[in-house]
Amino acid sequence: MPNRILKESICRSDTIDQLSWFEEVLFYRLIVSCDDYGRYDGRPAIIRGTCFPLKDITCKSIADALQKLTSVGLVREYYVQGRPYLQMVTWGDHQQVRAKKSKYPAEESNCENLISDDINCNQMISNDCNSPRNPIQSEYESQKISREEPERFEDFAAAYPKAGADLPGVAVEYLNTLRMGVAADDLVQAAKNYAEACQIRGTQPLYILNAENFLRKLKFDEYLPEKYKKPKPPKRQHTSVDQYNQFMKHDYDMDSLEAALLGK
Repeated sequence: MPNRILKESICRSDTIDQLSWFEEVLFYRLIVSCDDYGRYDGRPAIIRGTCFPLKDITCKSIADALQKLTSVGLVREYYVQGRPYLQMVTWGDHQQVRAKKSKYPAEESNCENLISDDINCNQMISNDCNSPRNPIQSEYESQKISREEPERFEDFAAAYPKAGADLPGVAVEYLNTLRMGVAADDLVQAAKNYAEACQIRGTQPLYILNAENFLRKLKFDEYLPEKYKKPKPPKRQHTSVDQYNQFMKHDYDMDSLEAALLGK
């Protein structure tokens, strides 16, 4: 892996200043892990293994930090055939490109990305683009994606407690989660556990996570069968109406009660 360039102006960068210490460390480690075109695998599990081989870092921490790097414009996430990749946004301004080919597929902004029947939607890949291809082609060769629905995705969508769990974007995240090594049966059970927890807590529909974020942000982790703990129902707060009704249930001697209140 070639050496990478870090300029001293990075210390005074307003963009870098928006990052936490961990987010900044991840950014630097991504710089030294990316290929010569500033691209890298976007799966948190892969990033964890490459960037933090000696640290006890969770995939959730990686995913949250990536979201911040994306929001401040340092990293751009894109998908090719349902798999996430990263592009360092200002790579060409600071690094030297030596390799003739990239190790990862390029972002094809003028083509439709293939998601196909693999996720049971109507999105298609165009076999050709309307614009000329980059003269420096990627080593990545397009592969035909299976037209079968992802394993147990229909069960996951049916179990999830919020509408829209069967949308294409959810299916993409579902596929990525399976590729991280999470079993389909466990994902379905996580959806059921989350639905149960929302019902017990009385979570309003507005505050139930979209299925895409449930997967992308690794929120499913705490609802996996080996980690899930059934929550206790929240204690009901007694209102003034409840107190009045409770009072009226008792057979009080009203004359004695009035005398006690008046201090007679």
